[in-house]
Amino acid sequence: MELLQLKYFLEVAESQHVTNSAKKLHVAQPALSQAIRRLERELGVKLFEHTGRNIRLTPAGSYLKDRLAPALESIDGIARDIAAFSESERRTVRIDIQAASGIVVDAIALYSAEHPDTRFLISQNEHEPLCDIHVTALASDRSFHGLSAAPPDAAVEAMFTERIGIAMASRGSRPPEPVDLNDLVESRFICLAGSKAFRTLCDELCALAGFTPHIAFESDNPSVVKKMIGLGLGIGFWPECSWGDLSDYEADLVALADARFTRTVAIVDSDGEQSPEVKRFEEFLIEHIGKVWEKESGRRA
Repeated sequence: MELLQLKYFLEVAESQHVTNSAKKLHVAQPALSQAIRRLERELGVKLFEHTGRNIRLTPAGSYLKDRLAPALESIDGIARDIAAFSESERRTVRIDIQAASGIVVDAIALYSAEHPDTRFLISQNEHEPLCDIHVTALASDRSFHGLSAAPPDAAVEAMFTERIGIAMASRGSRPPEPVDLNDLVESRFICLAGSKAFRTLCDELCALAGFTPHIAFESDNPSVVKKMIGLGLGIGFWPECSWGDLSDYEADLVALADARFTRTVAIVDSDGEQSPEVKRFEEFLIEHIGKVWEKESGRRA
């Protein structure tokens, strides 16, 4: 049995008029009659019987109609659901955030205000295979474990390099800029928890410089790190653009003399074709990050 045959049968069963059904289905009447007869041969039963110039269902035809109507309605419902799902997918942006999370979330909020029908699925799993866009930190030197290299089949759409400085409380005396790491050997450091890529990168950069920071406090939340630095509980490594301004936390950013203390935030496409909605948001995101970089870099100039 073919689905089209069953739909033809159900229409004739409901109208009990072949000519009218043929017009409604936009098929020739002989073709419709042949489809019904073919279905009867396949089932081995008569589905209709003639009463003068009209037709009516046989008991087998009535049974098939009762069984078939909800089944075809369910199939039509699946088609509608698939269409709705496809439309939802076209408006869905899957984004993996491994760096600059505050800036990216701000960009999502701004974009959502202008495009309320866009749906965002956000993950923080660098191995998530179903993401359209990855916001990550890339290393030019693959010896650094704190940063990842771009996937071989992915396309790096934009890169934003920033310096890593030292955040310290605004109160009290500040060392002259740029500060040498060796001048901070007695300082108490407040750092992100060791599982974070930024923390790993800073540890490796310190090791290259032959410097071991005295870690007094650790937190997995950058806002907590900001607050503790502002309270004068210690100092900490801080990327100059992606983590935002420190002034609200009564802290300042001091440049480091070691030029190796940098990182690059990158927008990376997953392998595969992107939807128009993903492309539009990606362009918006790149523009938004560029504005933030320009603003923060200008503040430091």
